[in-house]
Amino acid sequence: MDALTFEQETEHLSPVVVVATIALIAVFVVGLAYQAIGLVI
Repeated sequence: MDALTFEQETEHLSPVVVVATIALIAVFVVGLAYQAIGLVI
């Protein structure tokens, strides 16, 4: 799926898909932050 197709499909995505995507990104960011804190400590 290229960027153009993704931009076109974004308008038709259901709220559930949007929430799930945001949740996955949030978990990924939290994981990186956890690793960063672990390295500092």
